[in-house]
Amino acid sequence: MVATRRSLSPAPKRGASPARKPAARAKSPARKKKAGSNKPFILLDPKRMPFWLYAPNLLGYIRVATLVYAMYESDPGSSMAATCLALSLAIDYVDGPCARRFDMCTKFGDLLDHVCDHVTMLWLVHCTTASDIDRAMNALHCGVALAYMAYTGHYFKHASTSNVVTAIVEANNYFNMPSILWNANTCVVPLVKMSYHASYGIGLKDSTPLLDVVNYMGLLVTAAYTVACVHGATQQ
Repeated sequence: MVATRRSLSPAPKRGASPARKPAARAKSPARKKKAGSNKPFILLDPKRMPFWLYAPNLLGYIRVATLVYAMYESDPGSSMAATCLALSLAIDYVDGPCARRFDMCTKFGDLLDHVCDHVTMLWLVHCTTASDIDRAMNALHCGVALAYMAYTGHYFKHASTSNVVTAIVEANNYFNMPSILWNANTCVVPLVKMSYHASYGIGLKDSTPLLDVVNYMGLLVTAAYTVACVHGATQQ
């Protein structure tokens, strides 16, 4: 009888320890670096930056700088002054989305943003209007806005309660006719006057009948909005 060959490996000897698995390789520094490379840029990482250095707040500081520079211009309607004020208002459309995109929304940033808004608007009206009523109403509106934020710690739009006027002006994130007229009175008409003054030497407070109509329609909205915000503050 022919003996068959066993393909099986010989059994381990008694008392012999089982074969050990090879130890896992330690991660190399290169691998560790690659694993941590998903972290966002430090200025866009709210976990690694203090709130006052958040990117949206840095944009707010730029707005403050442009506003101060415009105020110190010898000619308040110069091309440089108009550019600085327009830049401040343009940044206003960037800082909010930036804060929401990178989870950097703070009360400090919100107040900084709206203080810059109202001081910029008041300065624009102050420099370009020939009407004492226009200037006084916008000064009152700015004062009410600053006092409201100091008293409540937030802007009008973030109030838990609203009335008919504030709801209309703030509807659709301010993209509606009353809000457009309000912005015409506080921003658009003054910037148009500044651009003509800087480019063609027209008087900074000169106007046209059409501009006056649009401006005073906006002034009515500014007045109504001011009263409504005062009423809203008393309901807090």
